[in-house]
Amino acid sequence: MTRTTGAEPEYLYTTLFSIALWEEKFNKKPLDAQNSGFRDWSFWAYTLLKVNGEKLPDDYMDWLKQNPEMAVLPEADLTNPNPTEAALTDGN
Repeated sequence: MTRTTGAEPEYLYTTLFSIALWEEKFNKKPLDAQNSGFRDWSFWAYTLLKVNGEKLPDDYMDWLKQNPEMAVLPEADLTNPNPTEAALTDGN
């Protein structure tokens, strides 16, 4: 996400807490994330920043209104889940 035009991007990573709160607030299920949009991404960003201790308004829509230049976009995690390419072992 970027908070102002031309700012360096900030990378936020969803957590179990942020996803559970999103499910509760919007009556969503994990599979619904495949069709997520700006409302969902901005809610996750708001939740993650608030959990990290930032002073934010009580409602995330007020936070969006206060930050009209902000851009929140998803970015896929392309890291290799097995970076060492270790051989499989018994029981693995």
